[in-house]
Amino acid sequence: MENSRNGSNSSITFRLKDQAIDDLKKRSEEEGLSLNNLVNKVLDSYLEWECFAAKVGFIPMQKSVLRNLFDSLSEGQIREIAIAAADSFEDELLMMRGKVDLDSVLSVTKGRMKRSGFSLSVFDNTVENSKKVKRLIIQHEMGHNWSIFATTYYHRLISNIGHIVETERTDNSLSIEIFNLDGPTAYMRRGATSSATISSQRM
Repeated sequence: MENSRNGSNSSITFRLKDQAIDDLKKRSEEEGLSLNNLVNKVLDSYLEWECFAAKVGFIPMQKSVLRNLFDSLSEGQIREIAIAAADSFEDELLMMRGKVDLDSVLSVTKGRMKRSGFSLSVFDNTVENSKKVKRLIIQHEMGHNWSIFATTYYHRLISNIGHIVETERTDNSLSIEIFNLDGPTAYMRRGATSSATISSQRM
């Protein structure tokens, strides 16, 4: 079986229930993948996300329920919740990725977006003085208050690891620009402040 996590290849034999094999074959045909590639995809997903998610507090929830909950809160309450969540996420990052840095944040963010059914695009840009900027565009269709939560959360989370952040949002999308990619500033522990800005202007 191909090991896609490290690029090497090895073979191993598993004994599976007949129904599971039939279901995998059916799913592989529907997704246009070989059975081998589908099994690797399933195992990668488990090792990168599912085996950690419940341990660090992630739960599955209907989008409509989550949206209604956010819509019942004031903007101030949403920002407080977002900041607290971002400040407490260091331990979760360590458990899921073994380190606290931008690569870890981006990796977990991609996993979250994929499993939430949100669209995530990542762009590497260059601005004045040839400085590199990474830009994330998230389409979520969760409404105004979730955009407030997400921009506040990611601004705080990325600032906490020493990067300068600028965000913009609409009711159903947000843009996150991350600067000083060549090296973060001094690591900002929980409760620190940042000079980066949050913008609510439309993109």
